[in-house]
Amino acid sequence: MPPTPATRVDPNQQAGAGFDEAPIPLSEHVPDPLHEASEIDWLEPVDPAGELLPGESSGFDPVEAAVSDLPSSEKRRPTPGRASPLADRPSGSTLRPSVRGQTKADERLRPVQPSSYAGRQILVPTRSGLGARIRRNRPLLVALGVVMVLGGTVAWTMVQNQRRNAPILVEQGREEGIPALNQGDFDRAHRILSRAAEAVEALKGQIRGADEVRQAAREASIFVDLIPDRLEAILDQRARSSDESEWQQLFDRSYKGRAILISAQVTATPADAAGRYELNYRILSEGPLAPREARIDFEGFRLFEVSEPQVGWQIQFGARLAAVESEPNGWRFRLQPNSGVTITHQEAIQSLGWTPVETASFAPEPAEGLQRSPLLLTVLLTPLVPQALRGETPDRILQQLGAPQSFARSASQGEYVEQWIYNAPSGARQYLNFVRSTGRSGPAVVDQDFYLR
Repeated sequence: MPPTPATRVDPNQQAGAGFDEAPIPLSEHVPDPLHEASEIDWLEPVDPAGELLPGESSGFDPVEAAVSDLPSSEKRRPTPGRASPLADRPSGSTLRPSVRGQTKADERLRPVQPSSYAGRQILVPTRSGLGARIRRNRPLLVALGVVMVLGGTVAWTMVQNQRRNAPILVEQGREEGIPALNQGDFDRAHRILSRAAEAVEALKGQIRGADEVRQAAREASIFVDLIPDRLEAILDQRARSSDESEWQQLFDRSYKGRAILISAQVTATPADAAGRYELNYRILSEGPLAPREARIDFEGFRLFEVSEPQVGWQIQFGARLAAVESEPNGWRFRLQPNSGVTITHQEAIQSLGWTPVETASFAPEPAEGLQRSPLLLTVLLTPLVPQALRGETPDRILQQLGAPQSFARSASQGEYVEQWIYNAPSGARQYLNFVRSTGRSGPAVVDQDFYLR
């Protein structure tokens, strides 16, 4: 038994202080589950790669491992006759205790000894070469090559078949498409001639009748895609529309890109005072106070820039609408610049009912210095009185007014407008619009009568 300890003298008693002899309350000790574990598991020293060091046994002395963690001042020398498990260990090895119940947060906050990571390296996988990648993806590359070969073979076969059949299609366009165009069967003509024109392009134009087929195909595309309403009806809708966005939607849906067919006389060119191309054709509709008037704008129109028509020429052409816009003196119909096509097949024109019109020569201008009689001045100053000419046939108009000084025509789907223009001595002009449906028999009649000064 150990000896009885000597009596300790309280420092407070030596100083003469009072001694508190009150009882000390006792309480049960509550263990801390975080820091006081019932059992400690010790792990063997491991290599940085995660493997057990060679020559090490699976067990070790936990007492010696615990003592190794104490400060150097508190370490005790090992018991004589008892070998230390740390004696044979490598100098760089460490022990990693793992306390059961320790949280991951504590493990992250636990300081790491620098010596534990001294020999570690980051291993970067080497990138395989091109040959290795090709060998690895060989099945996919073989399949892709087979698909490309098959696709090229099919495309080459189609091109060869097209070139082989191209002369047949061109000949079919000449023998069937053009006669259908002249007879007014525009749908059939467009179907045949469009394929013939593609065949001509496949042969790069090196075939007999290539230009003839191309021109007929362009004309057929105009006849088959005419606007659904007359230009006069489109002008009336545009002038009555108060909602700009609603009108634009209607125009884009029904009229934009659709074709018009015009036959008119050139009255001005860019070399004249007007500075632009103008035709005698006027788009007119009834207005609340005065007739609504619109012109066709040829700014940037490639067909006229190339052909350069002169004043007095009677031309007939097709084009596609781009927009209807307002201007200070009325309205203007703009055309798509590259859509112009000269109409050369007169039989196709006549299938619409456009028969030749006998026109009178322009009235001569009075000579300068000519003394005007009071009767002539009265005629010149008297306002024009519209006559009841609506519903009259061309023969009746010829009997009453004689032949017009000029005329113009425009076509839409199923009907056309023929405009007769009379020049009055006072400088005013009278426009008579004959409207006729291509599917209706009988002569055209006057639908509108306008006087413009």
